[in-house]
Amino acid sequence: MSSFHGIGLMSGSSLDGLDICYAEFTGDVDTDVWGYRILKTLTLPYTEEWLERLRNAHLLSGLDLIKLHVDYGRFLGETVDEFIDAEDAKPFFVASHGHTVFHQPERHVTFQLGEGETTAAYLHCPFVCNFRNKDIALGGQGAPLVPEGERYLFSSVDICVNLGGIANISWRGQNGHDICGCNAVLNMLAGKHGNFSHDVDGQIGKSGNVLENVLQELESLKYYTLPPPKSLGLEWIVENVYPILDTNKYSIPDLLCTYSEHIAREVSKACYAAQALPQPYFARKRSTGNRQIHLTVLVTGGGAFNKCVMDRLRDKLSQKNIVLADTDDETVQFKEALLFAFLGLRCLLGQHNVSSSVTGSSMDSVSGSIHLPPKSAQTPLTPKRDRLSFGLRRQSSQDNV
Repeated sequence: MSSFHGIGLMSGSSLDGLDICYAEFTGDVDTDVWGYRILKTLTLPYTEEWLERLRNAHLLSGLDLIKLHVDYGRFLGETVDEFIDAEDAKPFFVASHGHTVFHQPERHVTFQLGEGETTAAYLHCPFVCNFRNKDIALGGQGAPLVPEGERYLFSSVDICVNLGGIANISWRGQNGHDICGCNAVLNMLAGKHGNFSHDVDGQIGKSGNVLENVLQELESLKYYTLPPPKSLGLEWIVENVYPILDTNKYSIPDLLCTYSEHIAREVSKACYAAQALPQPYFARKRSTGNRQIHLTVLVTGGGAFNKCVMDRLRDKLSQKNIVLADTDDETVQFKEALLFAFLGLRCLLGQHNVSSSVTGSSMDSVSGSIHLPPKSAQTPLTPKRDRLSFGLRRQSSQDNV
C-alpha cells in the first residue's frame, strides 16, 4: 500500500469562495483500490474585489482576461502557500479545478482561470490543473469530471449528486451528467434580496410559493430533453434561466421557492433515470431478489444545506424507494475539492482520470497539465526512476509525514 498527501482546490460558479482540502490517499497502484482521509479543510470567501472580477470575467478583452488568468494563478499560489504554512501541511502535490469562465464544448471551448506556471512558482511540489481541455479535444464534454473520483472513493453509495453552482449526477462512477443550474441561480436571487451571499438554510425560499407558470417555462428548456453526455456552463444559465426569473415581475421569495422546486424535480428525475438503468450498474442491489430496491444517494455541495431544496428532494426520492445516504458536513462541503486532489494524483501516477463513458469522448484519458515547482531538482520530492514520477515518491502507510 502507498500513501500520498495532496491538496485539492475548487472554485464553483456559485462564487461561494475557494475550497481547500488537504487529504491523504492510501491505495495500491497496481490493483487501483483507494481510500481517503480528510486532514484539513478551509473555505476562503472571495473579497468584494474578487467577486466583481470573477463575475465579469466573461466580458473582458483578450488582454484583460489573460491578466486575470495570471492574477488568479498568483492568488491560488499565495493562498495555498499560506494554508500549507498555517496547517504545517506536507503535500506531495496540489491540484486545482480552476474557476470556469467559459464552457462551450459544442464549440470545443472551455476555459478555467488560474495560470499554472504562476501558481507553481509559489509551491515546493508539483501543481496540476487544466483537467478539461484534453477530453474536449477527444470529442467529449469535458465535464462532469468528479465521477471518476467517485468510482474509487465513494463506491459504497449508488448515486452521487453534487448541488454546487451547477447540479450534477453520477452513478457508480460509470456515467453521469450536469443536471441544471443550482447555487449559481439561488445565490443570484438571494443577492437581490437584501444583498445576501446565499439563502441561509433555504429560509427565504421556504417563505415563498411555487409559481407554476415559471416552473413550466423552466421545465420546457431544451437542455432537459437532451440525452447524456451533456454539460452546462454559467453562460447557458445566464442566457436561458435568468430571463425566466424576472425579479421585476415576481417576488424573490416566490422565485427562490420555485427554483428550489425546479432543482428538486430535475435532480429526482435524473435519479429515477439512473434507477431504471439495466445491469451492471446496480447489480448488487438487484441480486438480492427483493422487489423493493432501495438505492442510496449521496448529496453534497452547498445546496445540500438548503432545506427548501432538500426537503422537496427527499420527498420526491422517497416515492421511488431512493434514500439519502448519511455523511458528515465536511464531506458535504469539500467533496469536490477532495476529488480534484484525487484526479491530480491519478494524473501524476499516469492513471486515467477522465472517463469517456461520462463525457462522451473517444477514449478515457490521463488529463491535467503538470507544473513543477521552481526548485524541483533540489527538493526531497525529486522524481525517482520508477512509475511514480513528477515528484511523487512511494511511501508506505507506516511512514511519518
